[in-house]
Amino acid sequence: MGHHMVCLNNKKRQLLSDGFANCIQPNLMRNYDGKHQFRLKYPLATIHMLVSIIAYADKDTDHPVCLSKEAVSPLFFTDGVFNVLFSYPENVLNWFHYLRIGENWNPLKNIFENSMSVFETMQMMDEFFRMRDSISVGSERGDRLKISDKRGEPYNIEGLGSGSVHINEDAAQRIKEFCALVGGLTGWQFVENQWQCWQDLKYYKFTKSSFKSDARKMTIAAFEDFILNIKPLSWAQTSTTDIEYTKEHPDKFDFL
Repeated sequence: MGHHMVCLNNKKRQLLSDGFANCIQPNLMRNYDGKHQFRLKYPLATIHMLVSIIAYADKDTDHPVCLSKEAVSPLFFTDGVFNVLFSYPENVLNWFHYLRIGENWNPLKNIFENSMSVFETMQMMDEFFRMRDSISVGSERGDRLKISDKRGEPYNIEGLGSGSVHINEDAAQRIKEFCALVGGLTGWQFVENQWQCWQDLKYYKFTKSSFKSDARKMTIAAFEDFILNIKPLSWAQTSTTDIEYTKEHPDKFDFL
């Protein structure tokens, strides 16, 4: 699942048919491409899309999706949504309509149509930031797991070359604390023993690049060559003039 703009031009949409066959990609779902609808790209976070999908599927069951009233702060915080709401209101409202956030079965209705004043919302966000910052250390924010430095070298990853790769215990603990914080606010309990993702890991190192750094033009032909010959592992059109991507070098996944 992802929500970046990934299709430069719908004239070459078929190039993406295999790679995204099992993906939830909101921009592709609405046939948006970077050439014609970049300003309309999905502006929210993954969680808002997932909640809307699951809530719709469960709306007529005896176990509908629920959110506590304290969930406003984490759901405004994720992916900087609290900034996006007032920076791109027309686009946000368009996607609210698409996700049917205004309907009673969608728990996000009470999140985005709440009765708090702007001042109360600011206070709520300030409190959330303070709780997040109490988990932070040095240059590592409490809501992020830093796994590489500016040079792309591993960070907080231990046991390389030993056959027992794992996340630094202190770094893992900080993320667990943040997950517990968000779980408490949303009403979705963080059950630690169901998230055994800190040890027995495989380490892969990839390369990041972009059309600009490659001196590659933003044309249909260049995009087709990019997909067929570069074969990126992931990519995102980050502006009308650039696509950033990751390629499998020097390592490659052994399961693809």
